[in-house]
This record gives sequence, structure tokens and C-alpha cells, in this order.
Amino acid sequence: MPVVVHGFAPTTVGDLATLAGLARRHPRVPLVISQLGGLNWLTAIELAPETPNLYLELSTANIIFAVRLAINEVPDRTLFGSDAPYGDPVLARTTVERVTRPGALRDRVLGGTLAELLDL
Repeated sequence: MPVVVHGFAPTTVGDLATLAGLARRHPRVPLVISQLGGLNWLTAIELAPETPNLYLELSTANIIFAVRLAINEVPDRTLFGSDAPYGDPVLARTTVERVTRPGALRDRVLGGTLAELLDL
């Protein structure tokens, strides 16, 4: 079962490093950092490739480049999210659609990876 942790404030760069360390100590437990790590999105994206069980949920990304970079860096470990009711699911989906082409990668980000994590 995946563990989801809050990624936006008050989560700090140090907190993200601690979470990545925990994920490395428990490699069979998928750890999902929500909200793409908030204002520390670049650190979250940097930690993900070196931590095979670390996933990034894309809600509340503050710039489209962050979503594009996350998907490019760890395409098999990025998850769609909208942070509804605070975020807009249509805008969040449009963001993913804007940075991906129709096909397997987009389908994976928009639900395939989550389905895999939950054994659906």
C-alpha cells in the first residue's frame, strides 16, 4: 500500500530529503510526495530518480515547466492530482495534457500509475 505525504508548506527541502531517506530504507513501500513538493518542486524532482520507490503527485504545481520536468525525469512515477476542492481538476488535467502527447505516457500519468500502485 502506498504512503502519501503532504508535499506543500510547511514541508521543507530538509523534510523532502528525510522522506527520500525513509523511502530508501523501506524500498518495498511506495512513497508518494503530494503537490510535487510544493515550492520545493525542483528538490522533489531531483530526489525521485535516485529513489526508485518515490512517486510525485502533480497537483498544485506552480509552473507548467515543473510538471513537464517531473514527467520527463520519472515518467513511470508521476501521478495526476488536482488538490480538489482547492485546485481545479480540469486545469490540472489540461496541464498534464499540455506537456504530454496523446498515448501511453499521458494515460499512465493520468491514472495508469495509480492503478498499478493500487493493484487495480
